[in-house]
Amino acid sequence: MRVLLVPPTHHYKSPEPLSLSDFPSGFAYLAASLKGYEVIGFSPNNIKGYPSSKIMLQAELSKKIQETQPDLIGFGGLCTDYAFLKDAIAITRSATKSPIALGGQIVTNDAQFIYQDLKPDYAIIGEADEVITALADELPEPGILRASIIKDLNNLPFPDYEAFGVRDMLDNYSMSTRLLYRYSRPYPRPFNIVASRSCPFQCTFCIHGHRDIPYRSRSVENIMEEIRIMYERYEFNILIILDELFAVKKDRMTAFCNAVLEGKEKYKWDFDWMFQTHASARFDIESLKLAKQAGCFFFSYGLESASPKVLQSMKKRIAVEDVVKAMEMAQEAKIGFGANLIFGDPAETAETWAESLSFWLQHCQRNFVFLSTLMPYPGSALFDSRFKDKKYYYEHIDETAINMTSIPDKTLTGLLNLTTYLEKSWLFVKEAKARVELESGKMFKLYAICPYCGEESLYRQEIQDISKPYMFGVGCTHCHSRIKVELNGMV
Repeated sequence: MRVLLVPPTHHYKSPEPLSLSDFPSGFAYLAASLKGYEVIGFSPNNIKGYPSSKIMLQAELSKKIQETQPDLIGFGGLCTDYAFLKDAIAITRSATKSPIALGGQIVTNDAQFIYQDLKPDYAIIGEADEVITALADELPEPGILRASIIKDLNNLPFPDYEAFGVRDMLDNYSMSTRLLYRYSRPYPRPFNIVASRSCPFQCTFCIHGHRDIPYRSRSVENIMEEIRIMYERYEFNILIILDELFAVKKDRMTAFCNAVLEGKEKYKWDFDWMFQTHASARFDIESLKLAKQAGCFFFSYGLESASPKVLQSMKKRIAVEDVVKAMEMAQEAKIGFGANLIFGDPAETAETWAESLSFWLQHCQRNFVFLSTLMPYPGSALFDSRFKDKKYYYEHIDETAINMTSIPDKTLTGLLNLTTYLEKSWLFVKEAKARVELESGKMFKLYAICPYCGEESLYRQEIQDISKPYMFGVGCTHCHSRIKVELNGMV
């Protein structure tokens, strides 16, 4: 059995695919589960030379299928990958009669509609690690398949990235990834790890609290073994813990930090790392200083709003004062702090909107707290019963804001325009004094002095036209405060 696995293209509707550092971890777990079969990976990111992603996919996917003649083809993704998956399945149907399996959140959260609309042979609900192997063993009648919950994540094989061009991404595309993921090293090699699955909370805008997939975490020992193997294999220098909720309790973070320190001593590991968590973890300054010592340069909370009224509507189960305390401790520990404020919950009013913006102006300019709009995605409580024409929704997903509030549309448009301007301009972020040097081609070295700690940091950035004004938003590599560098034709 020859299995072709095809992760989605990032930003498929954009003119070109965009390389990100979050490698296809879910597909890499499937590849590892399929040991004993011939696994072929096709990662369409970073393929250049086409006028659009759609034209690239048509040419390259068809070519890959003809070259490899797979017996089973696996796709998957999020609801925002709908356009990619629709085109990829159509291209596949025209190139081969081999069966198609479709999984990921887009199926798990809306299986009946997606199965009937995209028409794969198999739609897999839940974690497909075991189901994909069963399909490779014996193909049943087409239909919707429900995966069993994997209770012990320690029993899973470590993900296998080799088929997806991970070395090429690390060697040639690390500078294309999100700046927040790579700023701590001027020559970054960011890598991912998944330490847990799902989430125990029930936020109304999120998918995790509204399905029967419990939160499970891997042991620290199991995580360290994967880090040891992957570090030797790929020599990464930035580790991104992808979990939406890495450390629910302070004790787990402490154990992880001590294990990383031990590994750095024993195996000479040299990497920075970052993670996401919830305010209920209630870290203290000692645990954050330990994380800093172990190489942590950034962590984020799920904030979403600074209005108690909206937080209650979202079922966030956090207090704003706990987030402020975490910000203060992060600053003392010299670790970057991140969060999002998302506007547009049904309880949102012009007053609660102003409440969150006021909080942002008062507390967040030194921190990486970003402003965006709440989107109701399939699987969340906000999505249920709101959308009758699902096909139109999927085809136009994320194109415009959806007004779920009682705010009049005209007023909402003004609030959205203001919030977008504040987010894009970094208007209230302190500017760092900088000098610029040409490295080669369009790659420049920027030496910036932090306005907070006074230390100089080196950044590398590709700038298309240095003669034009350019704003570079980044974090200090010493105190990890949010800063900006503005260039006005300086070389």
